[in-house]
Amino acid sequence: MNASTLKRPLVDLSKPRSQRPMMGLDIEDWRGEHNLSKYDAQYALGFRNSNHYNKMCALPLLPEALELLIRLYEEVPRERGWARYSIKELFHLMYDPALEPFVGTELETWARVDLGTRFAKIFGRSSARQYQWLSDDRRRNDTDLPAYAVIECILSKLKQVDDPREMLERVAKKVWAMRGVDLDVEFRVPTPDFPPTREKTGRKPGVKSKKAAAPARPKATARKA
Repeated sequence: MNASTLKRPLVDLSKPRSQRPMMGLDIEDWRGEHNLSKYDAQYALGFRNSNHYNKMCALPLLPEALELLIRLYEEVPRERGWARYSIKELFHLMYDPALEPFVGTELETWARVDLGTRFAKIFGRSSARQYQWLSDDRRRNDTDLPAYAVIECILSKLKQVDDPREMLERVAKKVWAMRGVDLDVEFRVPTPDFPPTREKTGRKPGVKSKKAAAPARPKATARKA
């Protein structure tokens, strides 16, 4: 499923926050429940400034990563620390066990793609983001995360729990289920009984496309005197 095909869910305000997707107005309710100042709430949620805070509070539907972070605070209601996982470290912690049956087989690369797609989707990012986050090029992955401060906050919150894999999977499944998406169906974890999808995406994963060679310029002909 492509992220662009996901329809914005209707939010039923007659339901409690625990049973529906979160809206911007829920941020203020959450802040009040935890007796946080606006400054503390900005820090907790990775907002740049008060304008950013106000903009998020006005949204009809919160971005998935932001809702994920708030629901993590509801599970672990204490200030996040400075320590955090790297995005690549968290991926390996969560999905190396699922990847192991495919290591060394022709399905290994496809399994990595399926798991990377699921991982990116948990944070509300497109499948293409996995190539940036999980690249072996040290100039990439975590160096680009400052643009996603909310994800940095999630990586910090997960350092505070004993089983970050269980916590992140459970809370993410709830966030997406309330938006009409079953992660285990749409972005399932491959197993030997249900191997990677191997869907065609225009090129094989891990293979860079080659640019078409520019047409040769016609040779100039010498003018006759």
